[in-house]
Amino acid sequence: MNLENHTLGKYQIVKLLGQGGMGTVYLGQDPFIDRPVAIKVALDEKINASDTGDMYRRMFFNEAQAAGILKHPNITSIFDAGMENGLYYIVMEYVHGGRTLDEHTSENDLLTPGEVASIIYKAAMALDYAHRKGVIHRDIKPRNILLTADNDVKISDFGVAVMPGVEDASLPASAGSPLYMSPEQIREETLNGQSDLFALGTLTYELLTGTHPFTASNFDAIQHQIQRSTPRPLNDLRPDIPDVFQLICDRALAKKPAQRYKSGVDMAGDLTLVFDFLNSAITATPRQQRFASLRDMAFFDEFSDAELWEVVSCSDWVTLDGEQEIIQEGSREAAFYVLVSGRAQVRKGDRGIFELRSGDCFGEMGFVSGHARSASIKALRPVTLLRMTQESMEQASADCQLRFQKRFLHALIDRLDATTEALAEQSVAGTE
Repeated sequence: MNLENHTLGKYQIVKLLGQGGMGTVYLGQDPFIDRPVAIKVALDEKINASDTGDMYRRMFFNEAQAAGILKHPNITSIFDAGMENGLYYIVMEYVHGGRTLDEHTSENDLLTPGEVASIIYKAAMALDYAHRKGVIHRDIKPRNILLTADNDVKISDFGVAVMPGVEDASLPASAGSPLYMSPEQIREETLNGQSDLFALGTLTYELLTGTHPFTASNFDAIQHQIQRSTPRPLNDLRPDIPDVFQLICDRALAKKPAQRYKSGVDMAGDLTLVFDFLNSAITATPRQQRFASLRDMAFFDEFSDAELWEVVSCSDWVTLDGEQEIIQEGSREAAFYVLVSGRAQVRKGDRGIFELRSGDCFGEMGFVSGHARSASIKALRPVTLLRMTQESMEQASADCQLRFQKRFLHALIDRLDATTEALAEQSVAGTE
């Protein structure tokens, strides 16, 4: 049944986008918010099958439940879900110019090593966030990772995901795609996030070489290889691949979870070594330039490279002209800032208290306490700011968050010292 030019719930269906194993995807329009959306409609034969219908319905809405837990820029957002006239549907973010990584797993359309590093870095960070929320994807594969028109990453299809505090017998224990299963997933053992990282390692190998790391004539033979065989070295298949990628794939594809990356942020940290290698041969990308700017700041001295890449990924960067107000006294905003370049001034009423320079952090007390801002911050000249919100902070690892908390304490002490000194100088001047 083609639903083009029909309505489903409040959504107008514009055109067919494609069909997968679980449903048909349409481009739709949300008339209230006036935005395009992707609408996945479950296949009748799957949902209404007498023997497996319950399982497929559960898998279909599992994706919507996972989305209620996960809010991350590299995970596809789910807006709505429902059932109308026997049709089960999910409304999700429409990825403009979106394509899956399937397009880049053949030898004829490979990405550059730098592009692969950037994509897998973002995917690893997004999975790290999901795992810290208690969600295990269980079906990481090329078709379930979308690329936007500018090569940003969106992980999709959490239909068979394991979620915190939920034991669902209607979901198959062997859920997932056989080609991308970890050894423990094949054996139907209890899984953790390291199983997703094995699948991500498989995908990394495939994107770099155009060849699956485990090849055989049938699924049984492939699953035997996954559990027992070592893939061919990357350089045998593509000589231009940096050696560090071999170390990353070897660790991600370790048979025993104990020998694998413990977390997505660990894997992302090693991927930054690829950027270091490539920087010697190519001009740095804006992301790498941001990393370099932060690496030179005393504020970030104690952050590891992996944690600093997290900051680059999670933060917003804002540029303002001179004389613009950054923070207004009395306002409430769940965000703090680091001054990357330029100069700003802390003001109380109409009186300037002290100046802020590159590397200074401000707004952290209001961010932590939730109280109204006790002072204004005004740009004295054009400034570039790193801005972290509560939502973006939650995307960072626990270690990265602890680094910020420690820096907040140091900044508070420095701020109190500077304020005391400034007030003392003003007091002396007033008596002369």
